[in-house]
This record gives sequence, C-alpha cells and structure tokens, in this order.
Amino acid sequence: MARIILTRRQSPKKVLALDLDNTRWGGVVADDGLDGIEIGGTSPKGEAFKAFQKYVISLKPRGILLAVCSKNDLARAQEPFEKHPEMVLRLSDFVTFKANWEPKSDNLRQIAAELNLGLDSIVFVDDNPAEIEIVRQFSPEVETLLLGPDPADYISQLQDRRWFEAR
Repeated sequence: MARIILTRRQSPKKVLALDLDNTRWGGVVADDGLDGIEIGGTSPKGEAFKAFQKYVISLKPRGILLAVCSKNDLARAQEPFEKHPEMVLRLSDFVTFKANWEPKSDNLRQIAAELNLGLDSIVFVDDNPAEIEIVRQFSPEVETLLLGPDPADYISQLQDRRWFEAR
C-alpha cells in the first residue's frame, strides 16, 4: 500500500539521465581508452555494469526516455557505444546525448527544454557526490541518485526508488 501511495504522490518520471564513467562502465574512457573500461566479461565488475545497462534498456519499452549527461569529450564519450562489442546500450537508444564540460545542472535544463518536459520529469544518476550536490542545488526539481561503490548494487538502488513504476 505504501508503494502505491508513494507513486501517487510523486510526479511521474519520464527521463533517466545517466553519467558515463563509473556509471555505465568501470573506469574513465578518456584516461583508460576503449580497451581499458570494464564492461561485460572483462571482470566481475564489468558483468555488473553490463547487467545495469540491460536494466536501463528494459525501461525503454515502458516509455522511459534515456539520456546521457556527462562531463566528457563528446567523441570519446560516444566511442564505447559505437565500438565496444559488449556494450548493451547504443547511441540510438538515447533521445539526447550531452557530453561536454558544462555544468550537469545546465545540461539537464537543456535536456528538459529539448524534450519539452519539466525538470521534475528527470531522474539523474551519477557516481560522483559533488556532481549530485551541484544538481541538487541548481536544479532541485530533478530527482537524483548517488550510486554506491559496488556496481552490483546499481539496479536495486534504482529500482528501490520506484520512480519508473506504473501507477
């Protein structure tokens, strides 16, 4: 009953905006390169990141829009989606791809404007506490989730918030 009441009280979430490095894969693509990131059979951690990507893509048939919001060089950020053989998500899965050096709170505002949605429709997920705090301060309407250190917990962390459950 509590879950039903909770979903009735919060505004529906329509967009899942995720960071890239140490959120979609292990490592930093700009530092480690395409071969250095952990995704899939590269390690147990890589398997956890792949499972998280499978969960994320499972939200699309429910009408959830996927977006990238990352501080990164655009070409380097897109490379794993185009070339990594174990990447579940591909560029075509995203409605928008913001990889630049602008504040993430500004990029989230741009995402909302492009999609003609309110900021309260967006859930932003990142592994960096500083970035989460900046978004909370400058875009407080956006729901945020700070991921813990173990990627094996990412799915349950996102599911437990129940942002994307049908009413």
